[in-house]
Amino acid sequence: MRPAEEIRHHLGGLLLLARGDARGLSHFDISDEGVIGSFRALLYCLPAFLFSAVLWRIAFLQVLPDAGRWHIVFVYQVLVLNVATWGAVLLSASLACLALGLRPLARPLIVMLNWGGVALVHGGYLLLLPLFLLLGGSTLWLWLVRLAVLASALAGLLAIVWPVAHTVIGGPRWRRIMIVATTLLLPWWVSRTLEMSMGLNIPYG
Repeated sequence: MRPAEEIRHHLGGLLLLARGDARGLSHFDISDEGVIGSFRALLYCLPAFLFSAVLWRIAFLQVLPDAGRWHIVFVYQVLVLNVATWGAVLLSASLACLALGLRPLARPLIVMLNWGGVALVHGGYLLLLPLFLLLGGSTLWLWLVRLAVLASALAGLLAIVWPVAHTVIGGPRWRRIMIVATTLLLPWWVSRTLEMSMGLNIPYG
């Protein structure tokens, strides 16, 4: 299957699941080969990761000179941050399933998160990130606009993730809340921690 067809096939399955149609599960191979093969999604995201790293470097230099760090080092650090965040999402979902006694769900969630990440990365890094960096600045209204953009993006993400979780996980609402919250919040914490430790955060003021 060609990359574009493969991506469309899996995203089509996610759309079915978001509509409450359990037939979307048939779009995902949860065998050993299917789980391993789903990591091809990460390769499909590398151009978007690289594009975002270059944009991030440009925005960073507009605030700080950062003369002691080569461009290639900064870009490499951003790529490491992106891949680490991706891994944290998968690990968080797996740990949540194990903690709740839902071990069989770990495989399908890993596969779905991998392929769903393709759409999330391209939408976030090719559309949202440039807009967010364009709104750089320390004024109050720019800070409020960035907050509004971030809140809108999070609301949109939850509007897609929640119905998928309802179809795939089922059961009590608190269980879905625990898995979704862990999968979103723990990687966010890991990402922010790495960003600060590697000196990648842009201090707008």
